[in-house]
Amino acid sequence: MQAAVMKDDQRPVYGRFAEPQAIDGAVVVEVLAAALTGLDKVVARRVHYVKMPDGPFVLGREGVARRSDGRRIYFNLKAPVAPFGSMAERTLIDPQCAFAVPDGVADDTAAALGNAGLAAWLGLSWRGRMRPGETVLILGATGVSGLIAVTAAKRLGAGRVIAAGRDREALQRAGRLGADEIVDLTAAADLVAAYRDAAGGAVDVVVDYVYGAPAEAALEVLATYGRLVHIGTRAGPALTVPGATMRRTCIDIMGFGYYHAPIEIQAEAYAELCRLAAAGEIALDVETRPLSEIGAAWDAHAANSRRRQVLIPD
Repeated sequence: MQAAVMKDDQRPVYGRFAEPQAIDGAVVVEVLAAALTGLDKVVARRVHYVKMPDGPFVLGREGVARRSDGRRIYFNLKAPVAPFGSMAERTLIDPQCAFAVPDGVADDTAAALGNAGLAAWLGLSWRGRMRPGETVLILGATGVSGLIAVTAAKRLGAGRVIAAGRDREALQRAGRLGADEIVDLTAAADLVAAYRDAAGGAVDVVVDYVYGAPAEAALEVLATYGRLVHIGTRAGPALTVPGATMRRTCIDIMGFGYYHAPIEIQAEAYAELCRLAAAGEIALDVETRPLSEIGAAWDAHAANSRRRQVLIPD
């Protein structure tokens, strides 16, 4: 079969790969669409805690597929059985790590909503335990997942949503999606004061796609029992947390990966995300390419394109 194959730690090539065979409860599915994410790229380069086996393997950890009975499913990061992945004509998955794709949403949109959408929705609802009326600060609200998080926070009943990021145009878009205030991380001389002013006081939940200095400043404005949900490291790989900051307001700092949530909770959130996308209520820019253009998609992602690259088997 044809696939996007990693033969080194640098970039994928389009070529032939062995056909998957059902074994030990795993099933073969026909891939319909797979979104290229930052997670895919760090796994491919073998610098992620999700480890791939030695030797060539197929790129991609998530996707939309069709089972042998004709049903469309979304399969998550834990589903593929190595060395198979999502960016191929067919793949081998654990069916317990998959759930139905609702009718009315296109394959490419359904694929693009996976990692990005579930990270946003479940970061707030499941991991962040956001309650209606709370104030939410989204660090990195200018990326694909961050913009979805703005909509998710509003739909989940946030009383106030602050979008923070480095791209002024994308921040304006976050405002149109419902963010009550925006904070330009490149312009604010004092991030603690900027967050506090935008929030009108303290913040209950921080959804953090950036880490580093912006997240350190966010810790200082968390309310009593406030929560910071850590998802990404765009601004830095580490965080310094003064002990007094932790104790003063009894805050929680939590790591998060959507695939740790119970599968039924993932399925419920995914269905709602699909509904919102079909209704045009989610900001999701998708660039769909044939799988044979994996090199172009890889380069577009590296260039920080804000369009989610989705690959469709040729």
